[in-house]
Amino acid sequence: MQPREKILEILKEKHDEFVSGEYLSQQLGISRTMVWKHVESMREGGYIIESVTRKGYRLREIPDLLLPAEVKHDLKTEFIGKEIHYFNEIKSTSAKAKELAADNPDGTVIIAERQIEGRGRMGKGWYSPPGGIWLSMILKPKISPDQVHKLTLVAGVAVAEVLRELGLNAEVKWPNDILIDEKKVCGILTEMEAELDVVNYVVVGIGIDANIDLDMLPPITMMQTTSLREALGGDVDRIALVRGILERFERHYTAFLGGDFHSILKHWRNYSSTIGRRVKIVAGFRTIKCEAVGIDRDGALIVELDDGTVEKEITGTCYHI
Repeated sequence: MQPREKILEILKEKHDEFVSGEYLSQQLGISRTMVWKHVESMREGGYIIESVTRKGYRLREIPDLLLPAEVKHDLKTEFIGKEIHYFNEIKSTSAKAKELAADNPDGTVIIAERQIEGRGRMGKGWYSPPGGIWLSMILKPKISPDQVHKLTLVAGVAVAEVLRELGLNAEVKWPNDILIDEKKVCGILTEMEAELDVVNYVVVGIGIDANIDLDMLPPITMMQTTSLREALGGDVDRIALVRGILERFERHYTAFLGGDFHSILKHWRNYSSTIGRRVKIVAGFRTIKCEAVGIDRDGALIVELDDGTVEKEITGTCYHI
């Protein structure tokens, strides 16, 4: 644990009590001058820390930012989120994840308060203002490239479960969206770097419209989108939400790597807003209108065309009609 994180941990444990600089220096094995420098650094990061001569330091307020020390505090994972790279503003967390993938371990998370070039599937732009949750995970699973698409479903189930625990009727829309009342609140983007039969790394990006005002969105996007603030009637604790998603994702990801994709599919079917619906699937230059009748054991959408033909779709954009 870094000195700054250790100081925060001690101040949080003491709640509203003052903690002397001498005590902190003894606990960390650093000088009181270094303690002061770390405190000043935390203040610059948005923490409100009171200091009184002969009393020490007292934590008064934690900033509403997804800072690594806050996300890691009480995070119950083995490897997801143990390494976090944080940015106030970034072009894209997934683009940065690709840059960092070679030199960072499995489970590394990149998180930002704002993306200025956020991306969705098929290269579509993703408006990512402050107040949302914009994160990407670097994964290094020992699986073949043709299994990577399943991780989108794994992430979808994890996010849906955490949102449902907030009392929201979150549903998964094939292949990569989370809906509330038929409006999109979360998108998932899964990308990989692979050779013929070996995956070098996978980047799973998750974007959630959390505490954002819908009138901040472009008009055409606003009609199809909701936010957690809108659905709940107030702000959500973003730090707790990120922790919950990382914990739930690790649980399902570990099960997937252990060969248990069946249970994930069971959850996905239960949360699905697509199965049983009339849909339009656009894949490349091909567009079909059909009924979504199920999902197979490999995560492919099973559809029935108007002539009764049954097909399986692995990729494509799905529209509910």
